[in-house]
Amino acid sequence: MVAVFLYSYWPTLQWMAEAWMKEPDYSHGWLVLPLAIVICYQRADRFPGFEPNVSWAGLSLVGLAIVMRLVGRIIYADFLDAWSILPLIAGAVWCLAGPRALRWALPAIVFLFFAIPMPYQAESMLSWQLQGIATDLSTILLRVFGQPAVAEGHMVWVGDEKLSIEAACSGLRIFVGMTAIAYFWAAVNDRSWLDRLVLMLAVIPAAVFVNSMRIVVTGLLYRAFEGESARHWIHDISGLLMIPASFVLLWAVGAYWKALYRPVEKMTAREFLKDRPAPLANSPG
Repeated sequence: MVAVFLYSYWPTLQWMAEAWMKEPDYSHGWLVLPLAIVICYQRADRFPGFEPNVSWAGLSLVGLAIVMRLVGRIIYADFLDAWSILPLIAGAVWCLAGPRALRWALPAIVFLFFAIPMPYQAESMLSWQLQGIATDLSTILLRVFGQPAVAEGHMVWVGDEKLSIEAACSGLRIFVGMTAIAYFWAAVNDRSWLDRLVLMLAVIPAAVFVNSMRIVVTGLLYRAFEGESARHWIHDISGLLMIPASFVLLWAVGAYWKALYRPVEKMTAREFLKDRPAPLANSPG
């Protein structure tokens, strides 16, 4: 079965691997499959086991994957061909292991979505929006730091210095990476669904803030160092530091929320009454 899958999807897998190698926004793709395996390993104690009979209902998802592949080939949409991998794997698990096993494996299967490059139109639209937000927010922050910053399109003027917020600096890479890490944390963590949802929602402002701070730091250092070589190093190092900074910020949000809303220990009525002192008997009047 694995050999048939590799033979059928080899061109699609090559397209994905090429994006991981050449597109910085998807360089995390190499880590997705190993992390999906980690999700399954962390949930191994909850694996319900295999159903004794084949669940033929799972063929509905396999059929959906086939339709997606056909449509993807007709309209030349590589991303749709890649997306079909998800229902194909889900359908195979459903057929061979049963619906309960599918529910168990679903978080890991959904996580594989992060390995697939976005459609070009969606990527361009999201990148454009992130560029605009990063430009406006970094301009405001630079003014807070006392700099004469003015936004012009996707450029920030800091005095005579011009900072161009290009597509590569839109923050799309860190946004996708932080979303993947937040989902991974939610999948392997036993916290409540509210805690997981809060962390997932925190990704959006956190990614925007980290990318904007990178622009701010770059602008401040550009004002201090005028050499071309120094500015090249500033640009590259600030980009590298943005990744650990985003993870630290995401961890801080999770730690703060965990400290703010501690989980309440659940007790049955029998356990609650067991630890209470017996009521005093009424003394005779």
